[in-house]
Amino acid sequence: AARLRAAGEAAVARHLQGQVGRAHRVLMETPRMGRTEQFAEVVFAADQPEGQIVEAAITGVSGSQLVAG
Repeated sequence: AARLRAAGEAAVARHLQGQVGRAHRVLMETPRMGRTEQFAEVVFAADQPEGQIVEAAITGVSGSQLVAG
């Protein structure tokens, strides 16, 4: 079971890393966190309009979240 969890975590990490450099439409759930159309969490350094869809350039990964620049 531990190997399966590790494999799943590695697959998620590869997927998230593959999003760096791409643009995504993000639905803002809080002023600094939203989700892509694939439900990946995206964090922002500056406030965004809550409840709105914003275009975000993904610049990095922090744990299990994408980082928008």
